[in-house]
Amino acid sequence: MLYRLHTAFIVTALLALSASAHAETSPAGKPAETPPAAAQPPAAPAATAHVDGFRSAKWGMTEAQVKAAIHSDFNIAEDKLKSSDNLAEKTEALTASVPDLLEGAGTADVSYVFGYTSKKLIQVNIVWSTALDPQATPEKIVAAADQLRVLFLGSGYDPKTVTANNRMPDGSILVFQGQDADRHTTVLRLTTGSVTPTDKDGKPGKPVPVATLTLSYVYNAAEPDIFRLKKGSF
Repeated sequence: MLYRLHTAFIVTALLALSASAHAETSPAGKPAETPPAAAQPPAAPAATAHVDGFRSAKWGMTEAQVKAAIHSDFNIAEDKLKSSDNLAEKTEALTASVPDLLEGAGTADVSYVFGYTSKKLIQVNIVWSTALDPQATPEKIVAAADQLRVLFLGSGYDPKTVTANNRMPDGSILVFQGQDADRHTTVLRLTTGSVTPTDKDGKPGKPVPVATLTLSYVYNAAEPDIFRLKKGSF
């Protein structure tokens, strides 16, 4: 948008200079009529966020459809996917290990979560971590968090729902959170710290810095399709 505004300013200035020069050189010393200002094209509408899933995997897809989407997006075969269950929420997930999803951040685990009752896609979680990829240093993961924050802040999320760079009670940083017009939610969270390894005799070694960046796209954060005990049942 800034480039368009600068261009419009330059065009208007050139028209004004052209009109001034034409008036000074008109015959009989009469100033020439100033030509009408050129019509400017209408400004492009501001970007509006539309979170409909992740890449080819869209909300409401079945497990078979998501598997096909994963293969289309990352060329990962079905037998390379990991299946897991969330016993508390009674949801299922398929996880793909994707190298170079975001340049410099290392290999990412991309998990596709299927609802308790619908058995269809309700959430996608993407994790980059020093625990997943030894080549992914904390500095690179923090840089990835900054890159994604800038991207999301300029993507047209509902301003009333946007939060950025908030430190949470558990010490993690809510790098970004926002919703689109349909209340689909994007959450980006960064956790940093250190772990202390021990040698074979159990003696602590030098602390090693660690970092984890989690990006979640959620279909319905207010009423997720997960198992919940009914009120009054206990």
